[in-house]
Amino acid sequence: MSKSVHALVYQGKNRIEYAAVPIPVIDEHEVLMQIKSVGICGTDLHIFRGGMNVPAGIIPGHEFSGIVAKVGKRVTRVKVGDRVVGEHVVVCHQCEYCRTGKPNLCINRQIIGIHRPGALAEYVSIPEELVYPIPDEVSLDEAAIIEPLSIALYAVREAGFLLNKRVAVVGQGPIGLLVDQVLYASGALVTGLDVRDETLDFAKEHGWAHHIINTKKENIKKRMNEIGSAHGFDIVFEVVGLEQTAEMSFDICRGNGRVILLGVFASPAKITMMNIVKKELDVRGSWTCAFTFPDSIDLLARKKVDLKSLITHRYQAQDGPRAFAEAESYSGRRIKSIINF
Repeated sequence: MSKSVHALVYQGKNRIEYAAVPIPVIDEHEVLMQIKSVGICGTDLHIFRGGMNVPAGIIPGHEFSGIVAKVGKRVTRVKVGDRVVGEHVVVCHQCEYCRTGKPNLCINRQIIGIHRPGALAEYVSIPEELVYPIPDEVSLDEAAIIEPLSIALYAVREAGFLLNKRVAVVGQGPIGLLVDQVLYASGALVTGLDVRDETLDFAKEHGWAHHIINTKKENIKKRMNEIGSAHGFDIVFEVVGLEQTAEMSFDICRGNGRVILLGVFASPAKITMMNIVKKELDVRGSWTCAFTFPDSIDLLARKKVDLKSLITHRYQAQDGPRAFAEAESYSGRRIKSIINF
C-alpha cells in the first residue's frame, strides 16, 4: 500500500484542493477504511464557505461508506473486505453525558471531518465501535447517506408516539426529506413546508409528504385550514436553522404541542417567547444522533426509506472542487451530492 494517498483538503474560504496526503495510521482498536462514497453535507459546505473556523489543511467529510482495508490487532467486529458504513462522532466514554446515555453531547467529542481527518480521502482511520457492516442489498452510495438518516431517526424518536399525528416539517432539504420519510414510516400525517417548489414537489411525488406548503407563495393559515390543521400541528420539526423558520414553527404548532429544533443556527435568533408560554409548548433541541445507526441500516435494508432517490448528483474525487462549488448553489432539483473514490 502506498505511503501517500489522495484527499480533498480544505485550504481556506471557498478553496478545496485534491492533494496527496499521508495514509492514515491506525491503532489496535481502529479500522482503516478504503472510502468509496461520501455525501456532501451542509456542514461540509459551511466549512467550505469559511464559516466553521476550521483550520486550513483539514480533510472534511463525515457521511461515508467503504471497504475495510486493515484492522487493528484488537478489532473483532469487522474484518478486511467487509462493506461498512462509519459513524462520525468519537466520544470519551468517561464524561457525565457518555455515562448517562447521551454520547452525542460528550464534552470531549471529536468529529470526523472537523477535529480529525475526515472521509473525503481514499482512506480514513476510525474507531472500531463506529464501524457497522452493511447488507449486500444496500449499495455503498446509499450507505453514505445512513449518517443523515440516523440524525433524522434520532430527532423523530424525540417526538414520541406518531401514529395519525399531524406533523409539519419546516425545511425540505436533505435532512427534512429524511425526517419526512421516517415520519411517514411511523404512521404520521406529514406536511412539508419550504420556499422551493422543487423540493416540495419532490417530497409530494415520492409520497413522503401528504401535503406541501410553499411558505413564500401561499397563505400558511389558509392552507392549514384546508388540510385539517386549523388549530395547529401536533408536532413541528424545524430543519432550517433561521430565525424566521423557528418563529414559524412555534406559530404553526398547536397548544400543548411539541416543537423539535434540529436546524443548525449560524447566528442568534430572536423569538417571541410568549408564543411558547401561552401555548405551553414543549420545545426540544436535537443534536446529531446516538444509538440510531443500527436501526437506520435496518430501515434501509427493509426498504422502509428510500435513499437512492435523494442522490441527484455524483462526482469523482478529482472533481471534488467543482462538486463543492456546484453543491453550494442547491439549484434546480439538487438534493444530495455524492463523491466517489
